[in-house]
Amino acid sequence: MIDVHDSLAILRRAAGDGTVTISASEPASAEAVANREAGLEPHFGSVSWTAPPSYRAFLAEHNAFSCGRETDGGSAEFTVVDDKAIAELNADLVHLPEHVGRGDGRWLSTNHLVGFAVDGGDEAVWCFDVTQPDADGEYPVYYHHQDAQEGLARYVDGGDWEFADEARPDYSSFAAWLGAMSAAFTARRPPSWFQDLGAPFLRFHNAAR
Repeated sequence: MIDVHDSLAILRRAAGDGTVTISASEPASAEAVANREAGLEPHFGSVSWTAPPSYRAFLAEHNAFSCGRETDGGSAEFTVVDDKAIAELNADLVHLPEHVGRGDGRWLSTNHLVGFAVDGGDEAVWCFDVTQPDADGEYPVYYHHQDAQEGLARYVDGGDWEFADEARPDYSSFAAWLGAMSAAFTARRPPSWFQDLGAPFLRFHNAAR
């Protein structure tokens, strides 16, 4: 599997030949990494997580990173947010308020998710499920949109998914996600989902990658 540094190198080369535009910050400081882990304030309860290894490898190069591309069919963009934006991102677009339900007496939560990147329209969020680390400490990645008909919430009582079919992640890790984004944004012909990035109906485990 392609690693984070290779994916960033691919994007930089594409920026050099004008295929994409990128905006990148300096590396994240140790304080910036710690801010990500300790600075989240969900509307109720708490979120406990540790930045996974491939995400840490990315942060060793950039605290924030944006990539955009325009094609004849449209445009797309993604931004890995910095340590100051991550708390607001999760509060506004990821974490549900307390006592949200469907009228069946069961409350829902999205506190298992930590959003780390947004699409160009700032509506769709790429999230870790921080309750599912693998043996290497990597979290699976999900495409989250608050307007999706079937979302990524779990029940507060028991922790089971509201929609079991949505439990399947879109990518196995941050490295896999960034590799897919670098391939899509630099492809001669971007994949079918490219111009729809940011739409609520996309689920990448069903999309051509």
